[in-house]
Amino acid sequence: MPKHTLSKHERLKSYTKIRALFNGGQRMKQFPLSIYYLFDAKLNLENTKEVLHMGVTVGTRNFKRAVDRNQLKRRIREAYRLQKSELRAQLEASSYTLDLFFVYADHQIADYSVISASVKKILSKLSEELISKQTV
Repeated sequence: MPKHTLSKHERLKSYTKIRALFNGGQRMKQFPLSIYYLFDAKLNLENTKEVLHMGVTVGTRNFKRAVDRNQLKRRIREAYRLQKSELRAQLEASSYTLDLFFVYADHQIADYSVISASVKKILSKLSEELISKQTV
């Protein structure tokens, strides 16, 4: 049984990696989330222990109160934490790493079930894309 954790080493915090992700990565939308992602070869990285890095942001423009932003970020992280195991296993078996960044794109606070379903669809699409990258 996989451990459902989200450690410090799995968080995407490096300014240069985040800039590279937003400038050179691809974008996918699944309401109420938008995601930026970037596949990279494992050979280019010195630390191949972690193959999956993630970040989350909720805009101040739509949610002025920090309480609301933090609540949405907690919901996104929790949905991701519980559903990432399949994608992570595929990445460990492949020659790729993945950086992804979730951006909350709605003006209303969504329920956890809506966010969880959105994250599930996004991760399954990323899994399919990884499979297609490996066959090419």
